[in-house]
This record gives sequence, C-alpha cells and structure tokens, in this order.
Amino acid sequence: MLLSENKFFDAENLFRKALKEKPDNLDFRSQLALALIEQNKNNEAERNIIEVLKKDSLFSAALWYGGLNNFKKDKPDFRKAISYFERFYKLIDANSKQYFAANFYIGKSYQNLLYTEGLSYDEVSRTLETYKKYVDMETDTEAINRISNFIKKIEDNRPGKNVKKWMIATTIPNAINEIKKEVNER
Repeated sequence: MLLSENKFFDAENLFRKALKEKPDNLDFRSQLALALIEQNKNNEAERNIIEVLKKDSLFSAALWYGGLNNFKKDKPDFRKAISYFERFYKLIDANSKQYFAANFYIGKSYQNLLYTEGLSYDEVSRTLETYKKYVDMETDTEAINRISNFIKKIEDNRPGKNVKKWMIATTIPNAINEIKKEVNER
C-alpha cells in the first residue's frame, strides 16, 4: 500500500523491519529494492536485487526491478537493463501488461545504445522485433507514431550484416534528447 501511495521512504523502513524478522523472504527484499529505486538509491537497490537473484535466479520481480533500476538511474546502464529485461521476458505471459512494457524497455534501451554506443546487426534486429510488438499493443497514437517513425528510419537506413557496429550519428544534445524521450512518460 505504501508503494502505491508513493510513500517510498516509509515502505523502505517497513521492508527493512520485515526483513529483520524474515531475512530470507525474497518478496520483502524485492519490494525493498523497488522502494530504493523510487528514491534513486540505485546502488543499494542493485545489491538487494543481486542478493535475491543469488537465491533464485528466476525470481521475476527481482529481474524486473533490476531492469528498471538500470534503465532509470541517473547514469543508466542500458546493456545491464537489457540483460535483466531479457531474462524477465522469457518468464512472462505474452498477454500481460509487463510483456507490453518489457518490449518497450528492451526496444528503448537498444535505441538509446544506437545513439550512444552503436549496435550489432542482431541487436538492431532485436530492437525492431521488440518495438514492433510494442507498437502492436500500444494504444497511444502519439507513441505509436513516434516509434513507428523510428522503426521506418532504421529499416530504411540499416546497413548490412557486414557492418559490425552501427551507430546513428548525432550530436550529444540530440542523443540526450532521444534518450529522454518517452522515458519520463514511463
């Protein structure tokens, strides 16, 4: 309830107290991680996520929060976010809201990397795959148009498999603006 009311500090304290009584409770530890993420205590959140995954490498909440943590932090680690989201992706029902969101986060993470580090041919393929699934499920026309335009741009300009790494040339301010698009809406 505290998390849904955006009382993240109070939720953090409650989950810490609960973990004193039940230190092996993975749900409590995962929810603590979420409370920490929402307060931008990303390093501590990551430690809790890793602790959960050491005990259960397929604990879906920890995988999801690991992706969010690395996606949303001040200095995002999009590759790490993708790693978490991809492991989570294999566990979820294709009819769930999180399947929809996972497609967005994977596609957006890859898009951000395309502007900052570059992507391999296979990574570009995965970007297109997840973004197309996202567009198929999205109901917001503006978001559909924005992502569809990006997909078209990539399909029209994508180099062949012989190119080891493709990066869309842009200025640093433009790259930062591309990264921030839609992230703030999520």
